[in-house]
Amino acid sequence: MDLGPEARRCPLCGTEPEAAAANQDSGAASDSNHRTIADTAVELQQPARVRRYIAAEMLTVCLAIAAATVFLVDLMTGGGITWSLYPLASLGFVWCFVYPYLVSVRRPSLGIAVAALSPLAYMVAMDYINGTLDWSLRLGIPIALTVEATLAGIVLAIRLSKRRGLNVLSYSLLAIALICLVTEASISLWAIREIHLLWSYIVASALVPVAAFLLYAHHRLARDTSLRKLFHI
Repeated sequence: MDLGPEARRCPLCGTEPEAAAANQDSGAASDSNHRTIADTAVELQQPARVRRYIAAEMLTVCLAIAAATVFLVDLMTGGGITWSLYPLASLGFVWCFVYPYLVSVRRPSLGIAVAALSPLAYMVAMDYINGTLDWSLRLGIPIALTVEATLAGIVLAIRLSKRRGLNVLSYSLLAIALICLVTEASISLWAIREIHLLWSYIVASALVPVAAFLLYAHHRLARDTSLRKLFHI
Protein backbone atom coordinates (compact mmCIF):
# COMPACT_ATOMS: atom_id res chain seq x y z
CA MET A 1 0.00 0.00 0.00
CA ASP A 2 1.40 3.40 -1.00
CA LEU A 3 1.22 5.97 1.81
CA GLY A 4 1.63 9.65 1.39
CA PRO A 5 4.78 11.46 2.53
CA GLU A 6 2.97 12.94 5.54
CA ALA A 7 1.45 9.63 6.75
CA ARG A 8 3.09 8.30 9.92
CA ARG A 9 0.93 5.18 10.36
CA CYS A 10 -1.01 2.87 8.10
CA PRO A 11 -4.74 3.67 8.41
CA LEU A 12 -5.62 -0.05 8.15
CA CYS A 13 -3.16 -1.83 10.51
CA GLY A 14 -1.62 1.10 12.40
CA THR A 15 1.99 0.02 11.66
CA GLU A 16 4.70 2.57 11.09
CA PRO A 17 6.36 2.25 7.64
CA GLU A 18 9.88 2.35 9.11
CA ALA A 19 9.14 -0.52 11.54
CA ALA A 20 7.68 -2.68 8.78
CA ALA A 21 10.73 -2.12 6.60
CA ALA A 22 13.04 -2.94 9.52
CA ASN A 23 11.13 -6.16 10.20
CA GLN A 24 11.44 -7.19 6.56
CA ASP A 25 15.19 -6.46 6.56
CA SER A 26 15.74 -8.43 9.77
CA GLY A 27 13.74 -11.35 8.40
CA ALA A 28 15.78 -11.39 5.21
CA ALA A 29 19.03 -11.23 7.20
CA SER A 30 17.86 -14.08 9.43
CA ASP A 31 17.02 -16.24 6.39
CA SER A 32 20.43 -15.46 4.91
CA ASN A 33 22.16 -16.45 8.15
CA HIS A 34 20.19 -19.70 8.28
CA ARG A 35 21.16 -20.51 4.70
CA THR A 36 24.83 -19.77 5.44
CA ILE A 37 24.83 -22.04 8.50
CA ALA A 38 23.09 -24.79 6.53
CA ASP A 39 25.61 -24.55 3.69
CA THR A 40 28.50 -24.70 6.16
CA ALA A 41 27.01 -27.78 7.83
CA VAL A 42 26.67 -29.50 4.45
CA GLU A 43 30.31 -28.72 3.63
CA LEU A 44 31.48 -30.11 6.97
CA GLN A 45 29.47 -33.29 6.41
CA GLN A 46 31.26 -34.20 3.19
CA PRO A 47 32.15 -37.87 2.72
CA ALA A 48 35.47 -39.08 4.09
CA ARG A 49 36.64 -39.83 0.55
CA VAL A 50 36.17 -36.20 -0.49
CA ARG A 51 37.98 -34.93 2.60
CA ARG A 52 40.91 -37.23 1.88
CA TYR A 53 41.13 -36.00 -1.70
CA ILE A 54 41.10 -32.41 -0.47
CA ALA A 55 43.86 -33.21 2.03
CA ALA A 56 45.91 -34.85 -0.74
CA GLU A 57 45.49 -31.80 -2.95
CA MET A 58 46.52 -29.43 -0.16
CA LEU A 59 49.53 -31.62 0.62
CA THR A 60 50.61 -31.58 -3.02
CA VAL A 61 50.27 -27.81 -3.33
CA CYS A 62 52.16 -27.10 -0.09
CA LEU A 63 55.02 -29.45 -0.93
CA ALA A 64 55.21 -28.11 -4.49
CA ILE A 65 55.50 -24.54 -3.20
CA ALA A 66 58.20 -25.57 -0.73
CA ALA A 67 60.11 -27.48 -3.42
CA ALA A 68 59.93 -24.57 -5.87
CA THR A 69 61.15 -22.16 -3.19
CA VAL A 70 64.12 -24.33 -2.24
CA PHE A 71 65.01 -24.92 -5.88
CA LEU A 72 64.90 -21.23 -6.83
CA VAL A 73 66.88 -20.12 -3.76
CA ASP A 74 69.63 -22.62 -4.52
CA LEU A 75 69.64 -21.69 -8.19
CA MET A 76 69.84 -17.94 -7.59
CA THR A 77 72.33 -17.97 -4.71
CA GLY A 78 74.67 -20.76 -5.75
CA GLY A 79 74.45 -20.61 -9.51
CA GLY A 80 73.42 -24.25 -9.72
CA ILE A 81 71.64 -27.10 -8.00
CA THR A 82 73.68 -28.35 -5.05
CA TRP A 83 72.32 -28.46 -1.50
CA SER A 84 68.69 -28.21 -2.59
CA LEU A 85 68.77 -31.84 -3.75
CA TYR A 86 68.61 -33.01 -0.13
CA PRO A 87 65.44 -31.11 0.87
CA LEU A 88 63.91 -31.88 -2.53
CA ALA A 89 64.45 -35.59 -1.94
CA SER A 90 62.97 -35.25 1.55
CA LEU A 91 59.89 -33.43 0.24
CA GLY A 92 59.46 -36.08 -2.43
CA PHE A 93 59.67 -38.78 0.22
CA VAL A 94 56.93 -37.11 2.29
CA TRP A 95 54.69 -36.84 -0.76
CA CYS A 96 55.26 -40.46 -1.84
CA PHE A 97 54.68 -41.68 1.71
CA VAL A 98 51.45 -39.80 2.46
CA TYR A 99 49.76 -39.10 -0.89
CA PRO A 100 49.08 -42.74 -1.96
CA TYR A 101 47.49 -43.48 1.40
CA LEU A 102 45.13 -40.51 1.05
CA VAL A 103 43.96 -41.21 -2.50
CA SER A 104 43.81 -45.02 -2.42
CA VAL A 105 40.43 -45.18 -0.70
CA ARG A 106 39.10 -48.21 -2.56
CA ARG A 107 42.46 -50.02 -2.66
CA PRO A 108 44.25 -49.25 0.62
CA SER A 109 46.70 -52.11 0.06
CA LEU A 110 48.11 -50.24 -2.94
CA GLY A 111 48.70 -47.13 -0.84
CA ILE A 112 50.37 -49.17 1.90
CA ALA A 113 52.64 -50.86 -0.66
CA VAL A 114 53.74 -47.54 -2.15
CA ALA A 115 54.30 -46.09 1.32
CA ALA A 116 56.44 -49.12 2.21
CA LEU A 117 58.62 -48.63 -0.87
CA SER A 118 59.05 -44.90 -0.24
CA PRO A 119 61.72 -45.19 2.52
CA LEU A 120 63.77 -47.52 0.32
CA ALA A 121 63.67 -45.11 -2.61
CA TYR A 122 64.46 -42.21 -0.28
CA MET A 123 67.60 -43.89 1.07
CA VAL A 124 68.79 -44.73 -2.44
CA ALA A 125 68.18 -41.13 -3.55
CA MET A 126 70.07 -39.66 -0.58
CA ASP A 127 72.97 -42.04 -1.18
CA TYR A 128 73.00 -41.27 -4.91
CA ILE A 129 73.13 -37.53 -4.23
CA ASN A 130 76.42 -38.13 -2.40
CA GLY A 131 77.83 -39.62 -5.58
CA THR A 132 77.83 -43.33 -4.72
CA LEU A 133 75.47 -46.16 -3.90
CA ASP A 134 77.11 -47.67 -0.85
CA TRP A 135 75.35 -47.59 2.50
CA SER A 136 71.82 -47.54 1.10
CA LEU A 137 72.15 -50.90 -0.66
CA ARG A 138 74.18 -52.79 1.92
CA LEU A 139 73.02 -51.15 5.13
CA GLY A 140 69.84 -49.11 4.86
CA ILE A 141 67.67 -51.27 2.62
CA PRO A 142 68.27 -54.60 4.46
CA ILE A 143 67.41 -53.02 7.80
CA ALA A 144 64.37 -51.18 6.42
CA LEU A 145 63.07 -54.30 4.66
CA THR A 146 63.50 -56.33 7.84
CA VAL A 147 61.57 -53.79 9.91
CA GLU A 148 58.75 -53.51 7.37
CA ALA A 149 58.50 -57.26 6.81
CA THR A 150 58.51 -57.89 10.55
CA LEU A 151 55.77 -55.34 11.18
CA ALA A 152 53.70 -56.80 8.35
CA GLY A 153 54.18 -60.28 9.79
CA ILE A 154 53.10 -59.16 13.25
CA VAL A 155 49.97 -57.47 11.90
CA LEU A 156 49.10 -60.53 9.82
CA ALA A 157 49.67 -62.92 12.72
CA ILE A 158 47.53 -60.80 15.04
CA ARG A 159 44.71 -60.59 12.49
CA LEU A 160 44.76 -64.36 11.96
CA SER A 161 44.74 -65.06 15.70
CA LYS A 162 41.40 -66.13 17.10
CA ARG A 163 42.38 -64.86 20.56
CA ARG A 164 44.61 -61.88 21.20
CA GLY A 165 46.47 -61.87 24.48
CA LEU A 166 49.93 -63.00 25.45
CA ASN A 167 50.63 -63.99 21.85
CA VAL A 168 50.80 -60.30 20.89
CA LEU A 169 53.65 -59.77 23.36
CA SER A 170 55.35 -62.92 22.11
CA TYR A 171 55.22 -61.79 18.48
CA SER A 172 56.60 -58.39 19.45
CA LEU A 173 59.56 -59.90 21.31
CA LEU A 174 60.38 -62.18 18.39
CA ALA A 175 60.25 -59.21 16.04
CA ILE A 176 62.64 -57.21 18.23
CA ALA A 177 65.07 -60.12 18.34
CA LEU A 178 65.01 -60.50 14.55
CA ILE A 179 65.49 -56.78 13.95
CA CYS A 180 68.47 -56.69 16.31
CA LEU A 181 70.14 -59.62 14.56
CA VAL A 182 69.66 -58.19 11.07
CA THR A 183 70.76 -54.72 12.17
CA GLU A 184 74.06 -55.86 13.64
CA ALA A 185 74.68 -58.26 10.76
CA SER A 186 74.11 -55.50 8.21
CA ILE A 187 76.35 -53.05 10.07
CA SER A 188 79.20 -55.54 10.43
CA LEU A 189 78.88 -56.65 6.80
CA TRP A 190 79.04 -53.04 5.67
CA ALA A 191 81.90 -52.04 7.98
CA ILE A 192 84.23 -55.06 8.03
CA ARG A 193 82.86 -57.07 5.07
CA GLU A 194 81.86 -60.02 7.26
CA ILE A 195 79.09 -60.92 9.67
CA HIS A 196 80.34 -60.64 13.24
CA LEU A 197 77.68 -60.62 15.96
CA LEU A 198 78.53 -59.24 19.39
CA TRP A 199 75.42 -58.00 21.19
CA SER A 200 72.44 -58.95 19.04
CA TYR A 201 72.64 -62.68 19.74
CA ILE A 202 72.66 -61.91 23.48
CA VAL A 203 69.47 -59.88 23.06
CA ALA A 204 67.92 -62.61 20.94
CA SER A 205 68.90 -65.37 23.38
CA ALA A 206 67.15 -63.42 26.14
CA LEU A 207 64.00 -62.58 24.19
CA VAL A 208 63.31 -65.83 22.34
CA PRO A 209 62.79 -68.01 25.47
CA VAL A 210 60.47 -65.41 26.96
CA ALA A 211 58.51 -65.26 23.71
CA ALA A 212 58.27 -69.05 23.61
CA PHE A 213 56.98 -69.17 27.19
CA LEU A 214 54.38 -66.50 26.42
CA LEU A 215 53.14 -68.52 23.46
CA TYR A 216 52.95 -71.62 25.64
CA ALA A 217 51.08 -69.71 28.33
CA HIS A 218 48.73 -68.26 25.75
CA HIS A 219 47.77 -71.59 24.20
CA ARG A 220 47.91 -73.91 27.22
CA LEU A 221 47.86 -72.21 30.60
CA ALA A 222 45.64 -69.18 30.23
CA ARG A 223 42.98 -69.61 27.60
CA ASP A 224 40.96 -66.78 29.11
CA THR A 225 43.90 -64.40 29.49
CA SER A 226 43.71 -61.14 27.60
CA LEU A 227 45.81 -57.99 27.61
CA ARG A 228 43.02 -56.06 29.33
CA LYS A 229 42.84 -58.54 32.21
CA LEU A 230 46.61 -58.90 32.41
CA PHE A 231 47.26 -55.17 32.79
CA HIS A 232 43.95 -54.43 34.58
CA ILE A 233 42.73 -52.10 31.83
